[in-house]
Amino acid sequence: MRLINHGKNQTQITHTVRHENLNFTTDYDVYFSYSQPVVVVDWDKRTVYQNINKYSSTTSKHTNQFLRMSDRFDGAKIIPKWEHKFVNEAKIDELAACSC
Repeated sequence: MRLINHGKNQTQITHTVRHENLNFTTDYDVYFSYSQPVVVVDWDKRTVYQNINKYSSTTSKHTNQFLRMSDRFDGAKIIPKWEHKFVNEAKIDELAACSC
């Protein structure tokens, strides 16, 4: 697991997930604004999960920065091989807690 600080109140945790039966590893990124997970990137499933709940304007700004940092987008448009899902707070918390 890696912890990366992207600035004041902006954190990324990357879990390295080992797939024993397929003999490879992928990353599972969780981006936090303050202490709230707002974006989860599942590299194996090629899915970007975004918290649909609205918080402060700063958290919205952080979320947009995280989406750009995840490199799954071309401007505001998601690259076709990646799926972008909007999920509620309970689901994003569940995904963020996943130790995979």
